[in-house]
Amino acid sequence: MILIHRSLKRSEDYMRSLKSIFEVNCKTIDGVFECFNNIKNQGFILKIFESFYERKDLAIWIFESKDKKIKVGYSTLSNVDESNCWIDENQVNFKIYPIVTEIKREIMADILESVKKYYNLNEVIEIPETFKI
Repeated sequence: MILIHRSLKRSEDYMRSLKSIFEVNCKTIDGVFECFNNIKNQGFILKIFESFYERKDLAIWIFESKDKKIKVGYSTLSNVDESNCWIDENQVNFKIYPIVTEIKREIMADILESVKKYYNLNEVIEIPETFKI
């Protein structure tokens, strides 16, 4: 049997949830989800194209680290190489979460709050009550 590695499966689950939330609650944001693999980590990156100016546009990596934590990294598109990896790890602001049952809602809320602050959005971005954990 051929399986998807659990770190990609978990990251993909978070990205699908983010996509659904953005489609309903934040229609002014444009972006694309892509894979990344920098030998140490693999997961997904969300590239948000608000201005099409790479020093302002946001890159968010979501992945499961080898120490069994969920990591969410924030930087600008100017810090993303052609393989979707960060160029300078010191320019990435990482938030680290334990892998526990209730953490998904917190991760989604943190990402959405970060996007809202970064782009100074006045619209309300909420995670639906029916959001599945």
